[in-house]
Amino acid sequence: MVRHISNITKTNIYPALCVIAILLTSCEKIDVKQNQKITFDYFAPHNISEGSFVLKAKASSGLRVTFTSNDTAIAAISDSIISLVKPGVVDITASQKGNETFYQAAKVTHTLTINDDINSNKRNQTITFIMNDTLWKVSQGYLSLNATSTSGLPVKFTSSNVAYASINGDYASSYNGYYLVVESGALDNNDYVTVTASQSGDYVYNAAPPVAHTLRVYHDVH
Repeated sequence: MVRHISNITKTNIYPALCVIAILLTSCEKIDVKQNQKITFDYFAPHNISEGSFVLKAKASSGLRVTFTSNDTAIAAISDSIISLVKPGVVDITASQKGNETFYQAAKVTHTLTINDDINSNKRNQTITFIMNDTLWKVSQGYLSLNATSTSGLPVKFTSSNVAYASINGDYASSYNGYYLVVESGALDNNDYVTVTASQSGDYVYNAAPPVAHTLRVYHDVH
C-alpha cells in the first residue's frame, strides 16, 4: 500500500511541479528594452558676438536630447539654445535618459571654444575660404583645404563629424598643410560634414567670423 502511494507521488506530483515551474518562468519580466545612441556634432569655434545659437543632436530612438553646460558663467543653456556669456572654453554634454522602451544613452560631451571678437582696442579680420567641391570620396584621396585671413594669421579647420571626415595638418602651416580625409564611418552617400575655417585672433586682432562649407562624403572603397 505504501509503495502504491509512492508511485502515485512520483507519477503525478513531479509533472505538476514541472508545470508550475514553466508557468512561473513564463511570468517573469522579459527585458525588451533597446539600446540607443546619440549623434552630436563637434563644435567649430564660435565668437562672442554671435550671442547664441541652436544646439543640434539626435538620438537613434527618436527621443528628445537634452543639453548641459559645465560652466554657465561661460555658456548657459535653455532648452536647446546656448547663450554665449563670455570668451572661454566650456564642455557641452548631450544626454537622453531613456524610457520604458529604450535604455539611457551614453552621454556625449564636446568642447566649445568661444573667442573674443568685440574688443574695441583690437583690429578686425576676415577669412577667405573657398570650397568648390560638394562631394568627396575616399577614392579621390586627400582634399586639400586652403584659407587665408586678412590679418595674415594662420587659419584652423574643424570637421563637424570626425567619424565621417577628419582634418589633418599642421596649424603652423595651414596655408598649404591642412587636408581632409574621408573616414570609414562615411559608409553611404548621405553623410554630410561641415568644414569650418576659423581664426581666434591675438593681441592685435579680434577673432575672425568663421566661414563654413558643407560637404557630402562617401566611403566608396571597401
